[in-house]
Amino acid sequence: MNSKVLYIRVNKNCNAQCLMCDFWKNPKMEISEDQFRNVLSQFESIELVRFTGGEPLLCDRLPQYIRMCHELGIKTSVITNGLLLEDKLSSLVDNGLNQIIISVDGPLPGVHDRIRGTDGLLKKIENSLSLINRCYPDLHTRVNTVVSHNNISQLSLLVNWLKQNRVEQWSIIPIKMDGYIWKDKIGLNEFRQYYEEFQRAILQTEVKLLGYSRKWAGSIDGFWNGQYTIHSQNKCNLVKYMSFYDPFSNHIFPCNCVPHRSRAFADVQEERDWYYENGYMYCKGCEPLNAYCSDFPEVVENDVLDI
Repeated sequence: MNSKVLYIRVNKNCNAQCLMCDFWKNPKMEISEDQFRNVLSQFESIELVRFTGGEPLLCDRLPQYIRMCHELGIKTSVITNGLLLEDKLSSLVDNGLNQIIISVDGPLPGVHDRIRGTDGLLKKIENSLSLINRCYPDLHTRVNTVVSHNNISQLSLLVNWLKQNRVEQWSIIPIKMDGYIWKDKIGLNEFRQYYEEFQRAILQTEVKLLGYSRKWAGSIDGFWNGQYTIHSQNKCNLVKYMSFYDPFSNHIFPCNCVPHRSRAFADVQEERDWYYENGYMYCKGCEPLNAYCSDFPEVVENDVLDI
C-alpha cells in the first residue's frame, strides 16, 4: 500500500473522562509487537506514523514503536491528552519522536479540565510544554481544540495561551457544525462577540492554523452557519494519502475517521475505492483537517507532513 500517513491505534483505554468520549470505560488493551511489525511491513511509502488511542501514553511499548519507526526513517507523532506527558517525554524524545499533539480545549482549568473530566490536567500540559521549550526545542508541538458552546467564549484567550506556551500549530475541530450546537445554546449576537474577539487575537499570533481552521478564522457567518464543510466537497482524495490501523479488529481503514462508520467491505482496496468515490456524500462527520486535505490535496505536505 502507498499511503503517506499511517494512523495506528496502539491501545483502547484512556485516563481522562472527556465529555465527548467514553474510551475511559475500556479495559487495558494494547497492540502487540507482532501486529505492529506486520502492519509496518505492508506499507512501502509511509512518511509519518501517528500514534493514537485511547491514550497512547498508556501503551507500555510506545517508545519501542517510535524507535522502530525512527530506524526506518519514518517520522512519528503522538496524539495525547497530556496527563502523563511530562513523565514520559524524555523516553519519547530519546527514541526519536518528531511531534506531540495535545488536546487543549480552553486556557483556564475551569474550562479545559471540566471538558476533559480531569482535575489538574491543564497545569500538567503547561508543565510539559515548558519542559519541551526548555529542553527539547526540536520536538514539534501542535494543539487540537474541540470547539463547542462549552468553550467558544474562551477562543481568544486560548490564542494568547498558545502564544505564551510557544505552540507551533493549531487545529480547530468543531464538535458539530450543523448549527444546533451553537443556536440552541447561544444567540448570534453573543456568538459574534466571541468570534470577533477570536479574529482579533489570531492576527496577533504566529501559531499556524491548519486546514479549515484558516477559513473559520476569517468568517463569522460561515462558522455560525456551518458553511465550512465537515466533509470533502468532492471525491475523497485523502484516502490516497492516509490509512488507519485498528489492531483490535485487525483492519486497515482508508482514513482515521472511517472506523466510526458502519459499512463492511471485502478488502482494503475495495473500501478505499468506495470512500474515494462516495465519502463526500457519506461522511458527514469528517475531521476538518481531513476534509480540507481532501479538497486541497496539495496541502498534505504543509498541514500534515510538515513536522
